[in-house]
Amino acid sequence: MNSLSPTTRRSVTLALVAGGLLVGSLRLPLWHLRMQAPQYGGREALEVRVYPGALRGNLSEIKVLNQYIGVRIPDRLPQNRWLPTVFGLTALVGVASGWLPGRARPWAAGSAAVLLAGAVLAAAVQAQWQMRQIGHDRDHHAALVGIQDFTPPLLGHLKLANFELSSGLGLGSGFIGVAFGLYVGVMLSGQSRPREAGAVMSRLEAAPAPSPHQLEVGR
Repeated sequence: MNSLSPTTRRSVTLALVAGGLLVGSLRLPLWHLRMQAPQYGGREALEVRVYPGALRGNLSEIKVLNQYIGVRIPDRLPQNRWLPTVFGLTALVGVASGWLPGRARPWAAGSAAVLLAGAVLAAAVQAQWQMRQIGHDRDHHAALVGIQDFTPPLLGHLKLANFELSSGLGLGSGFIGVAFGLYVGVMLSGQSRPREAGAVMSRLEAAPAPSPHQLEVGR
């Protein structure tokens, strides 16, 4: 790596760090939901954690409670099937971008950034739709009556019967955000090098040619 130019070394380093963050995000929660009530306070609060490849938390207890309000919670989300593959593919494209020469580098890094952003956006839109379905596609003959249809918050708080629901992003989402920023950095560093080279060539072309007298003095 010592034989590489400073720009290439920087790009390779950023791409490797971004790839490592994406791989690390596979084992971290992307999103979490916390349910608190008088009987489920503090450490007893119920939680749902969404990972790229799994849905975890107090799922059994929540399913029992949800029978009273007619809500159905899936064991696995559709995103769990494709998010790990997309993150792995993005990491490979991103790492490769750091080693590519010339204009190929910003194109590859930009592709990794677009792929990552597109996957996160698609997962978020799909999650919002699933949230609505959970609170609206209910068994209205459940034990508790008088509870209106609802949409659990993707981000924020909601009061549902005697439960306080709060949701937010997990550490895995932070890793993904940093990885996206690093890919953008690789893309911009690859674009700046041709501009710098072009500016140097322009200055050389604009410089006046030495006169015969100046050449003679230089000798």
